[in-house]
Amino acid sequence: MAAPRVLVVPFGLALVGALGGAARAEVRLPKVLASGMVVQQQSEVAIWGWADPGEAIAVTASWGSEAKTVTGADGRFQVLLATPKAKEQGYQITVRGKNTVVLDDVLAGEVWLCGGQSNMEWAFAYGGVDDAEAERAAARDPFVRLFDVPNVVAAAPKDDCDARWLAATPESVNGFSCVGWFFARELRRELGVPVGLIGVNWGGTVAQAWMRREALATFPRLQPELDWVASEAAAAKGGSDAVTRAWAGYWAALDEKDLGAKNGWAAAKFDDSGWSEVAVPDAFAGIENVDGAVWYRRTFETFPHEWVGQELEVALGAIDDMDQVFFDGKKIGGVEVHGRWNEARTYRIPAELTTPARHVLAVRVVDTGGAGGIAGAEASGGGRAVTIGALANGRASGSSAVVGGWKRRLGCAADGLPSLPNVGGQLHPNVASVLWNGLVAPIVPFGIRGALWYQGESNIGRAAEYLDLMKGLIGDWRAQFRRADFPFLFVQIAPYNYDGSARSAELRQAQLATLAVPNTGMAVTMDIGNPHDIHPGNKQEVGRRLALWALSQTYRKDTGEWSGPLHAGHAVEGDAMRVRFTHAAGLQAKGGPLTDFELCGADGVWHPAQATIDGETVVVRSAKVAAPVDVRFGHADACAPNLFNGAGLPASPFCKITN
Repeated sequence: MAAPRVLVVPFGLALVGALGGAARAEVRLPKVLASGMVVQQQSEVAIWGWADPGEAIAVTASWGSEAKTVTGADGRFQVLLATPKAKEQGYQITVRGKNTVVLDDVLAGEVWLCGGQSNMEWAFAYGGVDDAEAERAAARDPFVRLFDVPNVVAAAPKDDCDARWLAATPESVNGFSCVGWFFARELRRELGVPVGLIGVNWGGTVAQAWMRREALATFPRLQPELDWVASEAAAAKGGSDAVTRAWAGYWAALDEKDLGAKNGWAAAKFDDSGWSEVAVPDAFAGIENVDGAVWYRRTFETFPHEWVGQELEVALGAIDDMDQVFFDGKKIGGVEVHGRWNEARTYRIPAELTTPARHVLAVRVVDTGGAGGIAGAEASGGGRAVTIGALANGRASGSSAVVGGWKRRLGCAADGLPSLPNVGGQLHPNVASVLWNGLVAPIVPFGIRGALWYQGESNIGRAAEYLDLMKGLIGDWRAQFRRADFPFLFVQIAPYNYDGSARSAELRQAQLATLAVPNTGMAVTMDIGNPHDIHPGNKQEVGRRLALWALSQTYRKDTGEWSGPLHAGHAVEGDAMRVRFTHAAGLQAKGGPLTDFELCGADGVWHPAQATIDGETVVVRSAKVAAPVDVRFGHADACAPNLFNGAGLPASPFCKITN
């Protein structure tokens, strides 16, 4: 996608003079509002950003909509812009203040969030996806746009993220959610309109990490966690003298041990001819026995003429664990505290340093153990690299990927690193609220149609709490995105051998019960799981089943049945239990007699039962239970029940939640 075009215009210059030469803040938009984005069709979408306090802002779109406002005391502005009916056509959005920002190639279409943990995050690049080679090669559609929010833990809500919109190509789809991509593919086939996907997902994470602090107020168990997060946020905002001194002491001690700090490895004139040559991105654990404080240098013998005299932005991607970055020996930034190994780094090179001469970019990476290195940022055309581009209106334009030409040398081995400061715990992605802060807050209140959600594996064992969490998450996300009823479609967790306790069965029941929340839908995956792999490979069918719900219930398309059979109640009939289902037309048992039904009597002991289909109900009996009082279905971690409806969609398990 092309970068926004920035035009400086004379509007508002009188105000600058009246401020006595005070520094002017140009209009800045969050990265989710950018060229190449998809806006939700036929709605009112938010356009927001920052400029000088009290600055007049006008927003116009080439389809004919416009809106005006004035920034608040904090410099933030927001307007609502009416959007047109979807077309395979690019539009422009222009934001005018004291300067002008033009967003090109904007599409109107359908926009969906793709949230959750690893089964939503899972991409072709991770391996194990069915027919991956052919599917990836065919993943090319200029009217599907992807915006993947990087994984960042934050103690307080962030207002922006380091991501950009990409058209769907084999390269860009390779690292994006497969479930999201296959969902979009179905929508494209049936609706024929542009589709935008926003990825907010992180493997192995709990639901409460994705919720705002305010939305978790009714969960007493989580309050100590939330209080700790608040204290971390306060310390970061106000600065903690003790913490600051502790980390300053760490880096001073490292400088005494690190050959790079002692011998000037950051300087432009340093001779690095004997260093190892590497490509970046680079992971160095286990390579040449490198671990500890590792230096990277990239020399520009001939500085690109388009960068001369320009302020530049360097995007390094995530760095494991800490870093300091230098340009010609002058420090331009760094993350100098532990625990932010998964946070993308973006630093600026001042314009006065970008002269037409030889220059050196140096990065000191400090890894305290295990994997370490520079992950790289999203590069044009897909893939990852260090990227450098000239800044205009706070954004890098015409960024160039800097992959080769790097050199690397160990400055201090891991066993020689100073001890980390003892300044309390570190935030991690399973702390309540931190993923809302780091991944979701930066894109709120972007206009969306709805959300896809695949998560729950990390919450097994607390099914009752999970049901309340899901109700709270759905309601709060709807409120924050300012659409009180947007469709929230989720995936019931697939069969997997957890620990044999069947706790995952109760989690599935919590997900089934979540359907009581209006305008929700659930894709059942009991027939496409893998008991030996928590990341089953058939992501195509998961995306298709989510799309069935959306096409039928959101878009009102006559595509036939959209759900598998869902438990609608049961009643005793003599020595049997009759179970009723919705979505039960054409009930069938695949591959033999029905499996995975159980009955219990007044003693509460469960026994396997025989089940037979009777119209749109199932009758369940057991020779060991003469007077049944309850029935359950699919009550195991890794079972694969064989009850389906006539559309070939599997029935959801059901049981009581006991925890």
